[in-house]
Amino acid sequence: MTNTERRHKRSANTTRALCYQLSASLSNAKLQGLVLADDDGVCLAAAGDNRACNEIAAHLPLLGRKVNEFEGILFGPEAQWDVQMRRFDVEGSNLYLCAIGGSEVRNDQLEQSLGGVARILMPAA
Repeated sequence: MTNTERRHKRSANTTRALCYQLSASLSNAKLQGLVLADDDGVCLAAAGDNRACNEIAAHLPLLGRKVNEFEGILFGPEAQWDVQMRRFDVEGSNLYLCAIGGSEVRNDQLEQSLGGVARILMPAA
């Protein structure tokens, strides 16, 4: 039995690996963007429109401190986005993964991407 590698790109660089993960999820769910942010609103990795991802990243801690999950419209000074956000913890730090736009499979793809991001960020045992 052959073991098929599902990942086409790999990197030992954490940021690059996160960007590869987000890019794969972006195309699978036909998202406009996918952004990973920290508790300071800093964009740690993104796929899609950089400007939108950076602006959304800045808003995510404000949402995520109140709720673990959010789905709805996020308003910025010059734009608005249909988003779905999840807060999760990596070694005591809150992180936020947010899908921008997308199709009916957005929720499933967000969950799958969350698993990939957590795998990349977890320290080796």
